[in-house]
Amino acid sequence: MASWYEAATRWLVTMYCHPAFVVFVGGGCGSVARYLVGAWFGEQAWAKGFPWGTFAINVAGSFLLAVCAVGILHRLPESYAPLFLLLGTGFCGGFTTFSTYEWEAYSLWRDGHGMLALGYLVGSVAAGMVGVVLAVALVR
Repeated sequence: MASWYEAATRWLVTMYCHPAFVVFVGGGCGSVARYLVGAWFGEQAWAKGFPWGTFAINVAGSFLLAVCAVGILHRLPESYAPLFLLLGTGFCGGFTTFSTYEWEAYSLWRDGHGMLALGYLVGSVAAGMVGVVLAVALVR
């Protein structure tokens, strides 16, 4: 019969290797990185009057997600897919969901669906703005 320690160890290894936990860890790190980068930009005198922090985070996140997607999913063996969950889905998702939005639009365009990509880009921005306006109206 397995000891309590062995059973607990197996459970912990299973939990730590679960895809949701891997995304959780990456997302937490990405969220902290977003906070730190945003705070740094907020302290810069030259960054006043325009949301440079969010702009830089969105561009950097899009770049990082593309590097992860191409480097991990397209160049490494499938056994490295959990690394994409940690860095691509988790870290980049916590850092900025804009990166996912950009990657999905690129994927549509790359796969020959240019008009669908354009519709997705424009529609997401327009629908997002409608959501913000509706939320502000409802809360006020």
